[in-house]
Amino acid sequence: MTLTLWLLVGLPVVALAALRPIEQHKMTTPLTAAVMELLEREVSPTQSTLGVIELIPEGHGHRDHQQQELLTSMLLRTGSSMALRVYQEAPLKLPASHCLILVNSAEAFRSLKIQFSKAPQTQEFNFLIVLTRRLATRAERLKAMRDIFATCVRLHTMNAIMLTQRNDGVVLTYGYRLYNKDCKLTLNLDQLNQYKNGSFRHETSRILDRVLGSLGGCPIRVSWYPVPPFVHFLGDMDSAEEREQVWRLSGIDGELIKVLAEIFNFRIQLLPPCKKQPMCNGSYSSACSSCFHQLNNGSSSVLIGAMSGSHVNRYHFTTTVSYHQSSLVFVVNMNSKIGTVRQLLVPYCSDVWLALIVSCSLVVFVFWLRRRRIGQSDIAVQSLTVLTTLLGNPLVARHLPTAARHRYFYSVWLLLVLVLRVVYQGKLYDSFREPYNPPLPCRISELIAKNYTLLSQEYYDYYPRNQTVLYAGNIQERFARIQREGDDKQLTTTALLANVGYNNRINWRTTHLTHVQEHIFLYQLVIYLHVHSLLKFGFDRKLKQLQSSGIIGYFVHEFDRAQYRVPLTEAHEVTPLPLEVFCGLYYIGSILLGAAVLAFLLELLSVRVAWLRRYLG
Repeated sequence: MTLTLWLLVGLPVVALAALRPIEQHKMTTPLTAAVMELLEREVSPTQSTLGVIELIPEGHGHRDHQQQELLTSMLLRTGSSMALRVYQEAPLKLPASHCLILVNSAEAFRSLKIQFSKAPQTQEFNFLIVLTRRLATRAERLKAMRDIFATCVRLHTMNAIMLTQRNDGVVLTYGYRLYNKDCKLTLNLDQLNQYKNGSFRHETSRILDRVLGSLGGCPIRVSWYPVPPFVHFLGDMDSAEEREQVWRLSGIDGELIKVLAEIFNFRIQLLPPCKKQPMCNGSYSSACSSCFHQLNNGSSSVLIGAMSGSHVNRYHFTTTVSYHQSSLVFVVNMNSKIGTVRQLLVPYCSDVWLALIVSCSLVVFVFWLRRRRIGQSDIAVQSLTVLTTLLGNPLVARHLPTAARHRYFYSVWLLLVLVLRVVYQGKLYDSFREPYNPPLPCRISELIAKNYTLLSQEYYDYYPRNQTVLYAGNIQERFARIQREGDDKQLTTTALLANVGYNNRINWRTTHLTHVQEHIFLYQLVIYLHVHSLLKFGFDRKLKQLQSSGIIGYFVHEFDRAQYRVPLTEAHEVTPLPLEVFCGLYYIGSILLGAAVLAFLLELLSVRVAWLRRYLG
């Protein structure tokens, strides 16, 4: 019995030892070899996870031999370098940025229905599609590939590569383009490479991660909101002929879209200028002139004009990465309420002026009492005398007072007049350099407390609705109204710090606008596109490159110079005058002083030189 048990236990071990060791699965088809080489060369070095999706047409419950062979080879060769997430049914969401999709027909690929959210897409997907079934003719193969790539377009995926094998064993690699030579939106197949005799024809070319390249000079319709210094049009913006001249488009956003047009080789087709209002009467009507309406109904593909990445409508569209930022502030009027006469009273406060009036009255009264004793009690003459000395002008006097007490009071009065005159002239000089303005609100809470009315195109959650008036005008019209009526009605509006700086720099002679010191928030500027637009990731890459290379910084420095001006630390601070402003005064003074010295020397020489004395005489 014991021997029988040992035989039952030992014979399987001996039998297993007699078997040949398990060998690695050999790739038997060129299609499998081509796929494995692509994965090892272009996916495995950069990706840690690969999504594998097997799609089978409805009614077919089993995979074909090619799909099984390819999946087995992947598990054996790439299982240690990448994590594989295998799906034998179509998933609702893509498992990774790089997905290997195994299909045997276009019908099977159409079963891939990914649910994309309305939020802006932040991840770019790459499809490596393997058509495992060999089709008999080239026409059938091209028809199947067009059908599959059309599904990729519906899935908003530009980076889609397909591998298919001909009957002679050559593996072909295809991609697709959306525009033809006539700029018609059609799907065109593009053969990228081929695998033959164990290697690709173009070994150095990268097949995956095909970024958006040239658009072949095709037009892209651009909606734009005129808001200097971001978008500015040099000419009549309502003229269709002038809008065709793209060089007239200027500003930070305008120059940026022209650079992108040069990089991606597309033509800018400017639509009529639009308004920044989010909706028209609560909906996107056909007569709506909103920028977002033009983008929503397909009239345009790109929207520029200092657009915020945190706008209320951002979930309905796709936005690029932020390429610039500026602070959003409240703008108020700071027009001076002090006239010419009142300007002279600014250097001294009311207490000082009261003390001066009282002291002058006392001096006049003392003079009147003194003159009355000697029979000269003209009060008008005494007042004129005090006023004359107060202004620093000399008086005609036969002799100084002889009494020590009178001399003391007289010297104290002259010293007081001298000090007051010097102090007054110094402070008056500063008040003339920078006109005095009444105190303005420094915080948003002070705006609300002082009942400022906000002019805006929409209601905001950071300002009360009962203090907001909807105003459809653009930012220049709002600035003009605040400057015209803001003093009496206490009006305010919101604008970017760059808008305020540009307006004050252009209208520096007449502007009275300033901003509240407390900022609302930091405004991230983006470009708006269609939902899941194929332009997004290409624009994102180039915007990051333009930022890192300093080109966007150059545009900002060119059009937003107020950002690089050193601001005052205090609201009413007076900057010190530099010595350079006195160069002309020093030059004229040196000439006059030199002439005076020359005249003195000539007078001195004329004492001893007779002919010079006669000549000067």
